[in-house]
Amino acid sequence: MRQTCIGAIGTNILVRIPRTHAHVWAVALLTGFLCGDAQSVSALEDQQRESRLVTQETSFQPDASALPISAGPDSALPAPPPTTNLYSETYWSAFADVDLATLRKAAHNDPEARFAEAMTLLAGGDFERAESAFAAASQQRADVNVAVAAQVMLATTLRYQRKWSQLRDLSLSSALSAPDQLLTSELEQWGKAFADAKPQVIEFPNEPQLLPLKVTAVGTPMIRVRINGNYYNFWLDTGSSMTVVSSAVAADARIAALSREALVVRTFAGSAPVRAASLARVEIGSIVIVNCPAVIIDDALMYLRASAQGVPPGGLHVDGIIGWDTLRQFDLTMDYAGGQITLAQPVLRGSSADAGRMLAWVGKPLVEVATKGGTKLHFMLDTGAQSTFLNATVIDKAGASAKKSDIRVFGIAKTGRQTDRVVPFLTLNVGGKSLRLQDVIVYGPVLSSLINSDGILGSDVARFGPIHIDATNGVFTVGALTGGEDAAE
Repeated sequence: MRQTCIGAIGTNILVRIPRTHAHVWAVALLTGFLCGDAQSVSALEDQQRESRLVTQETSFQPDASALPISAGPDSALPAPPPTTNLYSETYWSAFADVDLATLRKAAHNDPEARFAEAMTLLAGGDFERAESAFAAASQQRADVNVAVAAQVMLATTLRYQRKWSQLRDLSLSSALSAPDQLLTSELEQWGKAFADAKPQVIEFPNEPQLLPLKVTAVGTPMIRVRINGNYYNFWLDTGSSMTVVSSAVAADARIAALSREALVVRTFAGSAPVRAASLARVEIGSIVIVNCPAVIIDDALMYLRASAQGVPPGGLHVDGIIGWDTLRQFDLTMDYAGGQITLAQPVLRGSSADAGRMLAWVGKPLVEVATKGGTKLHFMLDTGAQSTFLNATVIDKAGASAKKSDIRVFGIAKTGRQTDRVVPFLTLNVGGKSLRLQDVIVYGPVLSSLINSDGILGSDVARFGPIHIDATNGVFTVGALTGGEDAAE
């Protein structure tokens, strides 16, 4: 039986239930964290994200039966004009699929048009303007579905920008009803937890840093970091929305929680406390990060328990994880085969909203890929996953066919489960290079998440060459560009 590992922690915003009964789930693989990414929990629980923690976060269901809210006599907002049907399947499907061109085209009222523009700004990396646009859309009362979705995206964007105080106080400025405000209440708790943290500062040297890069027995990239004077091995996980330290590392490096109040999460083994923290000094080579936001997780959960080759009987221990919140602030190139990583300060090239970005953050980092037939798909970037995964919903769309398989998927704090299908060969154009992937694991089908993923792009793509990630400019490439020619297997 072949074995593989997946790792990442991220929040998941679901859309499976009516707006009036919405609640939030955040899924976290322990090679990542809780608070940010959007993907359905149920299928990943069963097939791939075996190591994830589960906490509550934001869920949104556009409601075809929702009626516009009439402003009362004391309202500062004017009453909206009468409207008959505010729900558009085409519009909200385009939103979930990050099909921004269709989203803009399908907008049939001003709130939908403004929300589409906000999503375009977000995907283009213009977070400040996106935040303002989401705030305005959440305050209007002509289209309640747009207002609710905008509130969710506003909260997610505030968290991403680490605007903790604004996130904490979001409900105070909300024009939504009390039930709809519950959609972002869990995110607001994270704002409260980090509100008193000192702002992060990164000190870059004049020259890029070339450092040793190791690859774990399960294919995860790992580097040596120094925290408060002590050295540790940290995994690099783009699928983790936050940086994570184990409780053992926190004790050893004298990392204090920001408050005594714990944020409760649910693991597959039960509930567990998680505490917000700020790392006073993190050194990666000559790069110094001061006041790095992080979360402390029980050391007992920081093990990959698998029978894969190279994994000790007691499991593979993880000191901590450098998550997407930190990695996105670098221009980095990981050369797995050469055992090196280059880290540099990113330089914005042109407008942040320029077209042609292959990597965008819209609640999670998504890489735009294309099938051999030219169909565009969006895969979540997850260097904590050993393999690439394909959502069963897009097998036909990707022009692929699946076969039975006995591959077992492992994750931290879970022994793993057997999957039953793989795509033997899947050709994807990634960043201008054609990659022929083998035995791509099929999960799901996963339907109707706030932001859908067509798949997960794992560390197995590193066999085609160095991985270059520059989130500031929306760059993601694998290996040297070859003019679109097929890469050698």
